[in-house]
Order: sequence, then structure tokens, then C-alpha cells
Amino acid sequence: MSTTGKEAVVIRRMSRADIDSVIDLDRKIGKGKSQITYKDMVALDPGGPLDFSFVAQAGNKITGFVLARLMYMGMPFSEFCVINAIDVAEDYQGKGIGRRLVDEVLDRCAKEGVNTVRAIFPEKNEKLRKNVVNLGFHRSPIANYDITLES
Repeated sequence: MSTTGKEAVVIRRMSRADIDSVIDLDRKIGKGKSQITYKDMVALDPGGPLDFSFVAQAGNKITGFVLARLMYMGMPFSEFCVINAIDVAEDYQGKGIGRRLVDEVLDRCAKEGVNTVRAIFPEKNEKLRKNVVNLGFHRSPIANYDITLES
């Protein structure tokens, strides 16, 4: 447990009750624009069996989150955990909270026998890339190619 100001920051598993707070925090960090929708959060199923998401909480305020989920891909199926998003409120950044959130995901993966954890983010986001590398991640040998269908 670390402290920021007067309140201790606790890391805990995310639950469905945290959805609105996580979206609100994402909107604040994005200066009014949220990259996470309610639909995204419902699909993630916080607290569900495939969910590996956590929140950082100081008092009754959510101060950070990591959205992570178990995935299965290929034939035969390969199991891995994907970190889709991580964010920490501006006034709590630089205090190790992001690292603690990721460490919780990694600890949960180790306990569940999940050997691969992937962090997915836009390749051009240099700041995030540096943070992810500092957390111990390395470039994956898996290439990702997309096709965008017009609607």
C-alpha cells in the first residue's frame, strides 16, 4: 500500500460497480473525451472469469485502472492475457501506481498459470511504449495486420 497525500492507494480487482467511475476517470484524463465506452466495459465483464482488470482506489475515489482480459487464439488455442488500457489520474501519476496495477495483472497471471501477457497500444505512442518497456515488456514476434471494412 502506498500513500499519495493523506490517503493510502489500494489496488483491488475491478468489479461491475466500478464501470461508471472508470469511464469518468478516462474522460477526465482524455480532457472530456473517453476512449472507453460503456459497451466496452460490459464486454470486458469486470469481475467475470476472464477478466484480469484492477483499479487503484484512494478513499472512495478511483485513481487508476488497468483493463486486462484472458484471450484464446490460434489452433491449437494459445492462452494469454491482453492489457488493453492502463491509466492513472494526473495528480497520482509518477507515484508507481501504474506499475502496481500491472504487477497485480502479472501476479494474477502467474497464479492462474498464464505465461504470456501482451500490452496492446498504438505503435506511434512513444510515451506509452517507453512506459511499457520500463515495465519489462518487449516487442512481440507476432505481427498484427488489420483490414478496415467500410460501413
